[in-house]
Amino acid sequence: MDLTSPLFLFLFLPIFMLLYIISAPKLRLPLVLVGSVTFLTAAQPTAILWLGSITLTSYGLALTITRAKNNAQNGALFLWLGIALNIALLASFKFIAAYGLLALPTLTKDLLVPLGLSYITFQAIAYLVDVWRGNTPAEKNILTFGAYLLFFPKLISGPLMRYKPFADQMSQPAPSAEQIATGLRRLLLGFIKRVLIANQLALVADAVFNIPAASIAPGFAWLGLLAFTLQIFFDFSGYTDMALGLGLMIGVRMPENFNYPYIAESVSDFWRRWHISLSTWFREYVFYPLERRRLRWFGQQFNIILVFLLTGLWHGFKPTFIVWGLLYGIAIAVESLGFGRWLKGSWRPLRHIYTLVIVLAGWVFFRSGNLRFALSFFQRLAGDASGLVPLPFSQTTPLPFIEPSFVIVLIVAIIFCLPLSQRWARFRTNTENAKPASYVAFQITQDILMIAFFTLGLAALLSSTFTPNIYAQF
Repeated sequence: MDLTSPLFLFLFLPIFMLLYIISAPKLRLPLVLVGSVTFLTAAQPTAILWLGSITLTSYGLALTITRAKNNAQNGALFLWLGIALNIALLASFKFIAAYGLLALPTLTKDLLVPLGLSYITFQAIAYLVDVWRGNTPAEKNILTFGAYLLFFPKLISGPLMRYKPFADQMSQPAPSAEQIATGLRRLLLGFIKRVLIANQLALVADAVFNIPAASIAPGFAWLGLLAFTLQIFFDFSGYTDMALGLGLMIGVRMPENFNYPYIAESVSDFWRRWHISLSTWFREYVFYPLERRRLRWFGQQFNIILVFLLTGLWHGFKPTFIVWGLLYGIAIAVESLGFGRWLKGSWRPLRHIYTLVIVLAGWVFFRSGNLRFALSFFQRLAGDASGLVPLPFSQTTPLPFIEPSFVIVLIVAIIFCLPLSQRWARFRTNTENAKPASYVAFQITQDILMIAFFTLGLAALLSSTFTPNIYAQF
């Protein structure tokens, strides 16, 4: 089940929210767990076997760590056992997905590649580390811990969230009417971003990257790269918006995951704005521990590169993801050596250009099926049209025809990558402070537009083939 699917929007969500609102506060936590298990089972029945095992194992190990520490023992053995089990499980699935057993029947493949595994394992590791450090007590209520790990809004694509903030908010969940309304608006916004923008950009991005590089003209290579660069942002941030909106409707405020990454002025700045919860996880649970044992010469730079190598591997055990991670790691390592200080004092447009060049190059590796395609694609971007082999329209559709609707979506996507919503929010706040009665006009107009675009997106979704969330595969 996908958050944008009609099954979720018009069956699962209304039933769940109705039961949630009318339930007594003490019944809401069990209802969240039941809803999360139902969501997961409907999406991928066999995944509950793996994710349930991770939940029970992490729950038991955390209690064991606490007992060991209470008995004046370190408990590190059980911590490392939990980390090793989670990493081994994740690594095994990543390796299988990349290199083996791909021709198995669908049911077996579902058994081998559970939804949300990357996010579940990282949150389980963070929980065990926090318990061992004494930052959070081990949860004794299995329902509470199960609801945390399997929380359906963040199950498939995050954001990553620590245990304590979740448990504190779910101790007495009582979302207000304003919270539910705000969450619903955020949910609709995410749906619009995914369906009306990301899915339309995907038509051209997929057409370019799914054909041999020898058949891509330089102009279409740039168009496809631009389309994918915008597609992955609106797809992932749109899904995150839906998750955050759902969390608010339930009474859980989850961490933001994006902050206009394409206006970044350095590669370091980009990663402070892109997939923020993942960057925070690696900084807290990998980079800082490595820094405490930093090598004498270039130790920090080595640690930075290692962290981004692991970030690439988190996405998949493929050479393209490894190069993608190393590209960012080397760029940030160079910035940490002094180039970053020089960059801050340079011409601002130059900072943006430098950052976008690295980011665009990274997306080429990220989207390419293999390194050979990526290197050939760079040749096309450089204007090399030698050996161009045109393919029939049946293999390149919708290229070479660019529909006006795509151009409109492309322009809208570029505009909304800029922090215009922040300026609009400031303008609206200032206007409402000066004229309080304007709140009603602003809100009604905004809600009508939101519902209209949601309806348009729903029509587009029902009239096209389903496009899965990009990050669901990770």
